[in-house]
Amino acid sequence: MFLRKKYYQLLIILFSFNYAQDVYSAYGVGEMLLSHNASVIGTGSIGLMPNFQRNVSLSNPSTWINMPFAYVSINYGGVQIEDKLNNNILSGLNQFQFILPIKGRYAIGIGFQPYSSQLYSLKSNNTEIKYIQQDTLNFNRMINGGGGISDFSFSLSARFTNTEKGALKFNYLFGSSRNQIAYSLNEGNNGLDDNFNGVIDEDGENSVNYIYNQRNIYDGTLINGYLSSNRLYIGKRSLTISMSFNSILNPFRINNYSFYPFEDINNNGYYDINDYPQPAGNDSIPPSALKSEFKNQFIPSQYAIGFNLELTEMLNLQAELSDWSDLANNENNMLSNMNYQLTDYRHINISAIRFARALPRYWYESVHFRSGIFFREYNLKKHILNDNNFVKYDYNDIGLSIGLGVKFGFTKNQLDFGLNLISRSDSINNDKFITNFNIGLTIGDIWFVKRRSK
Repeated sequence: MFLRKKYYQLLIILFSFNYAQDVYSAYGVGEMLLSHNASVIGTGSIGLMPNFQRNVSLSNPSTWINMPFAYVSINYGGVQIEDKLNNNILSGLNQFQFILPIKGRYAIGIGFQPYSSQLYSLKSNNTEIKYIQQDTLNFNRMINGGGGISDFSFSLSARFTNTEKGALKFNYLFGSSRNQIAYSLNEGNNGLDDNFNGVIDEDGENSVNYIYNQRNIYDGTLINGYLSSNRLYIGKRSLTISMSFNSILNPFRINNYSFYPFEDINNNGYYDINDYPQPAGNDSIPPSALKSEFKNQFIPSQYAIGFNLELTEMLNLQAELSDWSDLANNENNMLSNMNYQLTDYRHINISAIRFARALPRYWYESVHFRSGIFFREYNLKKHILNDNNFVKYDYNDIGLSIGLGVKFGFTKNQLDFGLNLISRSDSINNDKFITNFNIGLTIGDIWFVKRRSK
């Protein structure tokens, strides 16, 4: 058995990682969920320009005034991330929305969607290091995390003139994540399972296993502004321009709970009376977690602009540009075990949409056809411990998108499908191929809709 005091400092050594369920969700607040509904995914856009129906985008509340009916929309999606070593699949509810236009002049809406997701399991390379008195030690470090941030939104929009419309959206962000760091020191086998589930195995006869757990609880409020105008023309073709901004309304707070690290002597993955140091007290209950509050760990800001050129009544050509950034300057990022911060994200797409005909003569004229190509650039930085310097890191996406929307029923109900095929080039990890699929169902009804005079 190794002397604990002699090797205590070795627990803070940083290792390189060679295995991941999804390494990107270990950066910052996690993998950002940028496209929430099938019509946005079908165009490869950020949803600023109309893509759901003619003159309507589910992601831009300033366009909701153009809706003929009230709508309830539900979207479900899945993501597959593949590389040379791994094939990871995640799926779940992408978005729920209720949108209510009022007499063609106003609209309100509520929505619920994930903002970011964390699910990762990263393991270090095994390293043989000769230390004290010629002892040869095998070290292994694993970090695991799960959770994410959800987004509840409330939107208001109004028509200013016949050609200009605006909207405000308020996003309440909330959620939690659990992070675990596990160390194994031994002279024999690994001491950690490849599929780590919180319980350390007993393969290493002389293993010394340490576990450190943390929990983060998040909340904060964002404000978004939207402005759309179809005042301009290029010849006889209508040109619609939309702009949006996103900023912090109430500071994003993180309540961090740090649980005492312990040596897991009985290898059950939990802190109990058999572990070291032994919990004190009559009931042998582990001490309460240390609570800290942070307010400047995450300060998102975003600006976007989009253009829609109406080539014909049904055929539209679109382009969007977006710049997202995290303005926080953190030397110690509490959001992630990896201590990486996503500082910038840029997006550009070019899309073509053939909208369904208002009064279709044939079945295919009831179908929206969507396609696009998009580019994304992600910039991250990692602060070096005990140093004012940081390491920069980036990865890039290039993707193709296709989608369909099928109208049915008197209230223009719609079934939408969207597919992204993405090639991700990574300067550190293996390159990835990502498949993003989404299916959405939108049901309309007559609520406060302006009716014709009798």
